[in-house]
Amino acid sequence: MMHEVAIISAYHARIGSKGGRRSSPAKTAAARAAANKRWGRDPAVKLPVEALADGRWYLGTGRNSDMGLWDARRGCFWVVSVSDQVDPLRHPEPGKRNVRLKREGHVDHGGSFRPRREVH
Repeated sequence: MMHEVAIISAYHARIGSKGGRRSSPAKTAAARAAANKRWGRDPAVKLPVEALADGRWYLGTGRNSDMGLWDARRGCFWVVSVSDQVDPLRHPEPGKRNVRLKREGHVDHGGSFRPRREVH
């Protein structure tokens, strides 16, 4: 029993040295998997970059939008992001609205957009 405790303790000491704020591929993958589970998304379904056509719209999941325009020259999706700012002095009146065009990379290349199907 004591031998197993020593092994477990040594393991946690080894992985704990990389903890805290330091990022690692394992932490990134675990955080992404937890978010997909929380949001009810199936991470297995996605179109590969090779299957995308330039200038076409795709439905998927992304950080800023669930629809993106594939730009093959830049290798990214263009998405529209809408956010409302809250002004505490004027609440409950609506605050200023920001509409921005943002770039999101394909998830296979370190981005955050996962295309699922083309919009026809």
